[in-house]
Amino acid sequence: MISTTYSLLCLISIETDKFVFKQDCEEKNMESQKEDRRIRRTQKMLKDSLIELMTERDFKNISVKDITERADLNRGTFYNHYTDTYDLLQKMESDVLADFQDMIDNFLCSSKNGSLMPILLPVIQYIEENVKIARILFENSASSDFAYRFHQLISDNGTAIFKKQYPGIDDVSLSYFIEFITFGLTGVLRCWINNGMKESKEKIAEIADKSAMQVAQNLWGH
Repeated sequence: MISTTYSLLCLISIETDKFVFKQDCEEKNMESQKEDRRIRRTQKMLKDSLIELMTERDFKNISVKDITERADLNRGTFYNHYTDTYDLLQKMESDVLADFQDMIDNFLCSSKNGSLMPILLPVIQYIEENVKIARILFENSASSDFAYRFHQLISDNGTAIFKKQYPGIDDVSLSYFIEFITFGLTGVLRCWINNGMKESKEKIAEIADKSAMQVAQNLWGH
């Protein structure tokens, strides 16, 4: 009887410890989620403030103080997340490019040979929905290397896309073709943004798609 009671008490103790441990883990997880949301919210406030300021003046004339005053945050908070204004700008660029890369990865995984519309449309829609930051990043070549990094992203992924669509193409003609369409796409997007995005995203995607695919067909006969 004593042995049975002792075993029962041990079992209860173990289950209680499990419950307490699980509860502690859930509480820590909730706290971590709250902290993550707080960090994301703070970073968004700083990024939005920089975007607003870059519509008003050159990036080189924007200080950490300007950004934190616009965001209604203190400078210590800024330095908890970024080393300086250039670091903030580069992180903004990286966020946008990472979003583009995700779209391209989805396209590469699911696409069949043919139209580029399934990748062009989401990229152009993203630009349309984030026009302020897109305009700033594409136009501020003096202070930002976004245009170069975007060019590199399109060039690297374009090589993979067209090798998949045209398996027999030689590397030399492909490299020149990729340079051609990369500069062309960047130019089309800049022109569309600078002209106030009067044409629909579908129209711009169609222009870019037909231009690229027509050149590819003329080169490789597909």
